Amino acid sequence: MKLSLSDVKEVFRELLDGQITREQAENWAELCMKAFDLGDLTFEPRTDEELIWKAVVYLSGVAMKVSPNEYMEDDKGIREEFDSHWNR
Repeated sequence: MKLSLSDVKEVFRELLDGQITREQAENWAELCMKAFDLGDLTFEPRTDEELIWKAVVYLSGVAMKVSPNEYMEDDKGIREEFDSHWNR
């Protein structure tokens, strides 16, 4: 599996635009993590590996809840994280 910064940006954009759910974004991140654990994940370009991986880790927790009806982080927080780290 090849993973680029544009792939990460696309998942964030789909999430923030309501095209995918938080759970779907989290599932995508979990697939990336499994591929990494199996040695089947490559970063493109390799120089962006740390930045891309931080996004995957962040997305792996976007569906965490503090109560049955409340996510740990609201949409505004997700957008701020995206804009400050990956939307360049």
